[in-house]
Amino acid sequence: MKTSLRTFTFGGCALALACLFATPASAADDLCQPGGYSVEYFNGTWETAFDAQQDLEALARLYGNTYEDEPVTYDLFYNQTGVGRDGAVQFEDLLDSFKQHAAEADGLIAARWELFWEILHGATSGDDSSTARLLEAIERLGSVVDGASADLQAQKVTALQELVASPPSLDDYATQRIRLDAHMTQREKLLLIGHSQGNVFLDGAFDYSLAKVGAASVKAVHVAPPSTDLRGDYTLADRDLVIEALRALGTVPDSNVRLPERRPSTPPYDRYNDSLAATYLHPAFDPVVQITTQVQAALAALVTPAGTGSTGYFTVTLTWDGTGDVDLHTFEPGGSHVYYSAKTGASGVLDVDNVTAEGPEHYFATCDPTLLQAGDYKIGINNYNGATGRIATIQVSSYEDGELLTRSMDVGPQLGSSGNASPLTVFTVTVAKDQAGNFTVTAAAPQ
Repeated sequence: MKTSLRTFTFGGCALALACLFATPASAADDLCQPGGYSVEYFNGTWETAFDAQQDLEALARLYGNTYEDEPVTYDLFYNQTGVGRDGAVQFEDLLDSFKQHAAEADGLIAARWELFWEILHGATSGDDSSTARLLEAIERLGSVVDGASADLQAQKVTALQELVASPPSLDDYATQRIRLDAHMTQREKLLLIGHSQGNVFLDGAFDYSLAKVGAASVKAVHVAPPSTDLRGDYTLADRDLVIEALRALGTVPDSNVRLPERRPSTPPYDRYNDSLAATYLHPAFDPVVQITTQVQAALAALVTPAGTGSTGYFTVTLTWDGTGDVDLHTFEPGGSHVYYSAKTGASGVLDVDNVTAEGPEHYFATCDPTLLQAGDYKIGINNYNGATGRIATIQVSSYEDGELLTRSMDVGPQLGSSGNASPLTVFTVTVAKDQAGNFTVTAAAPQ
């Protein structure tokens, strides 16, 4: 399963102040709701995909799934951490460090890497967790954690230094770029939230979105930013050990919220005071109140972008890297062929058709369960005119699960209308319906 982008919707909220603007969702008869707000989360440094999704879920629980009677969805824009700019996997270096420290204290500890990782990242779920019991049983583990965590902190700081000095361009991340295109095409208001390293990626995504929909339709909130290069309000705690280590470089904004000197005696724990869920969103600390105030102000200021696109149970978005006319084709299970000359099918609509340059083109499948057809939807593209040599990026996403599959490919030779009947195959999207009437959607590229 793809984990780079994932959408969550939740009905609850964790704090009373968040509940002030999270109201129950409606439209029970529909599979999805059009428009609304999309919260894009850019994760921090040295987080696995699982860690980042835990952070995303914490945001979703806190802020709920509606605002001002409009839907709110959550997307994870995962940036790979623990990997150097040269592509080397740094987890292996950290594992070697842990084993070295552990061998000096107790040979058995060296085999419990997963428990050590829990301690470092505050992933313990309660006092009865395996990590907590191990800490009580083996006092010597404390020195192991202290030694290896110092190595991890140093690597975090080094990674942030390199990233701030040489930030990536969003052009390097086609999956993220086309996902933003889909949200904007679907006339969703964008709130970008970055944590630690994720703020550098947020900057590029914000600038890309700003150029397309304007400042009124995209806002940003920064948490623990490693740089003064900001696109919106920020929160930085005074005891964040990772970000404070960068202050000597002169790249860090002033701290604007305090953490208590003594930390809670119950999980989650955060050795560096840098975790999103365990520190910045912890209900007992001040940062979460400030972040929530900033999030609420950003949501209140957003306006719906212009456009003709709509949200669907699943959507297909096509872009390409230059001038020319590339067409998106969808063959629906019932036989409808949806493309520029027949934009409305039995289950979906080509609601955005670009004939000049770059796209997007956009197909959405209906949110109405009485009209949505189960079966295979064949997705293809055709170089209609002037796009020879261009690279197309095509993404299929679902309302419930976010990005399902992204593919980049050459658009092929210019074929004009003669290519309509047999466009280049990109995906097969399969909609299934069980006996209880529940729908699921998957996507696969040709083998």
